[in-house]
Amino acid sequence: MFNKEKNFVSAVIYVYKAEDRIEEFLRTVIRTFEKHFENSEIICVDDCSTDKSIDIIKKIGQEPSTFTNITIVNLSYYHGLERAMNAGVELAIGDFVFEFDSTILDFDPEEIMTVYWHSLKGYDIVSASPDKKQKIMSNIFYKLFEYFTDSSYKMGTERFRILSRRVINRIGSMNKTIPYRKAVYANCGLKTDNLRYHIV
Repeated sequence: MFNKEKNFVSAVIYVYKAEDRIEEFLRTVIRTFEKHFENSEIICVDDCSTDKSIDIIKKIGQEPSTFTNITIVNLSYYHGLERAMNAGVELAIGDFVFEFDSTILDFDPEEIMTVYWHSLKGYDIVSASPDKKQKIMSNIFYKLFEYFTDSSYKMGTERFRILSRRVINRIGSMNKTIPYRKAVYANCGLKTDNLRYHIV
């Protein structure tokens, strides 16, 4: 018999005009969670989408075969990725919280578990990045960030990440004037790592 993980996991998914891909993405996360974890939740933060994203999420959440609790945070006006994700993470109750900054599904679903297993080795933040070259402007931004900070955290394009409850508690007590989440994570003083995956 397959022994499921006892840790409660949360997923915070940023949704903005994603009606063409949210169903496949959401079902992928649900299947992975229900296969591997006893208890899980998904928080979809809709950043004032004007398409049918919310309707699709509601339909999936009401299906009797879906055991994972799905919550929708419906923002009344556009907030942008950083504020929207912060709102979702504040609501998450998991021992570990996955942050999905987009609904682009260019990774094998097992990468979700690879990141989780790696976090159990003592890492408070583990991110997953596509194995491809970064855009020029992104590369310049991350180089400048590394130059002007004394953090050992290597910034780069990340598709998703997992946060331990310890890091969520830590950043909750930090100065929140920095709007960029990855900058906060880079300076929280906890152990981090980045895993790269092949795009599927």
